[in-house]
Amino acid sequence: MSSQIPKRKTSSFRGYVSSRPINGNIIPQSLQNLKIRDYAKSKNLNFKLSITEYRMKKTFFALNSLKNELNSLNGIIFFSIYQLPEDKKKRNEFLKLFIKKKRVIYFALEDISVKTIKEIKEIDMIYFLTKNSAKPKD
Repeated sequence: MSSQIPKRKTSSFRGYVSSRPINGNIIPQSLQNLKIRDYAKSKNLNFKLSITEYRMKKTFFALNSLKNELNSLNGIIFFSIYQLPEDKKKRNEFLKLFIKKKRVIYFALEDISVKTIKEIKEIDMIYFLTKNSAKPKD
């Protein structure tokens, strides 16, 4: 069984939404927030206001700023795994930091959580399969 979420005075999870396309689709931030809020409620998680990622490609200012909130959060609720960096090294670096600090990351759309290194490998597999299934067949 995976490790327990550490208890804090106010256990809370920050939402993470994006103004850029998610896996090729434009999804309004209001819908992303609704999904995150409903997901948090279904998992009995204390949901804090979401942080919004900038639209600029391949930049993750908001995501990186969440590192500064690690001591006051139990984790993050992303709308989707496809908000993570496509670059495997950057993606895994971020996820491993949260695991090292015993925080959990949820992905509301896919109903996936990441608490262990093994679960990071599952995220990598999803990215690999998605990327390779989108390639045109010769």
